[in-house]
Amino acid sequence: MKKITAFLVKVKNLFLNKKFMLFCLFGIINTVNTALFAFLAGLVIQENISAILGYVLSLQGAFLLTCKFIFRSSPTWVKYKRFLLSYIPSFILYILIHAGALSALKLPQFWASFIAVTFSGPLTYFIVKIYAFGKLGANIDKKRSQNEENNA
Repeated sequence: MKKITAFLVKVKNLFLNKKFMLFCLFGIINTVNTALFAFLAGLVIQENISAILGYVLSLQGAFLLTCKFIFRSSPTWVKYKRFLLSYIPSFILYILIHAGALSALKLPQFWASFIAVTFSGPLTYFIVKIYAFGKLGANIDKKRSQNEENNA
């Protein structure tokens, strides 16, 4: 029972804090940016391509906001690459939940998206925190540098 309680406290501390709340707020801003960029690009190019372009463009702003206000870190190319890679697992989860909510549960588009974001958002935060801005990323960099030194 103590292990379960300790685990629940860790989960609570991970997600009920200022950084996570800011991440959620910036997620809303990022969603608006995605829609705006996709709409503007859709005036000139095909809709599916404009949706991808809108998503990619909005991630640039999301990365900068995340660096400056959430993790208070300088933006680097390594962090940027990791930030983008951090979105892949949650994007896959989002697509699966969204498709299931639409087809199996017959929910309207809005609610399918809402439910999908509710589950994929915390996963994104967790991965971004440990891989792009956390110790895991720093440890990977350190090992890579050591390997490069040994191979030189």
